Amino acid sequence: MPDLTKIMLSPQQLIIVEDASWVLTKQEIIKKVYELFHSQIPVIGQLFMRHKDDWPAALLSAVPKISRGENYRNLPYAILDYPAVFDKENIFALRTMFWWGNFFSITLHLSGRFKELYQKGIMGNMAKNGEEDLYICVNNKAWEHHFEPVNYIPLYSLNPEELESHIQTKEFLKIALKINLNQWNELEGLLPAAYNKVLQLLGS
Repeated sequence: MPDLTKIMLSPQQLIIVEDASWVLTKQEIIKKVYELFHSQIPVIGQLFMRHKDDWPAALLSAVPKISRGENYRNLPYAILDYPAVFDKENIFALRTMFWWGNFFSITLHLSGRFKELYQKGIMGNMAKNGEEDLYICVNNKAWEHHFEPVNYIPLYSLNPEELESHIQTKEFLKIALKINLNQWNELEGLLPAAYNKVLQLLGS
């Protein structure tokens, strides 16, 4: 016989299940995330067009993609990939992510020929700048986005030799920064500054 206690609701859950407003609020917030991402597409495009001769043609012709889901570590999320080139061996992605209850993040993800193309410049720029708010991925799983120490560590925690060894030996390179959700109303300025900071690592 089924254990009925597993489907019974707690007093708090009963309050929530009878209240439709929180679901409508969630939908409105996700809608605002989409509007925010759409507003950043021309901002990012302008950053790339400033030095358009420096970029591979595939990046300049990339089409923005916004996607969403309900279950990254049990929580909703939305992602803007722009510009982004994904194939089996070669990845260039500038990814903006909203993760419910956690943060916004901006991630530069490189592998294959894109990693080979930019890694030398990145090593020099990261060692030179030592930005305290930048993180580098140390995980062997390329598609984790959380900032726990098993996934990201602060860039400044690596000395130049460790940084060079890490970049050269990893199959992929991910550099990220995060913006707290309580800074939502400042995103109009924070996101362009974050994109610019990440792209400067590439020398552009």
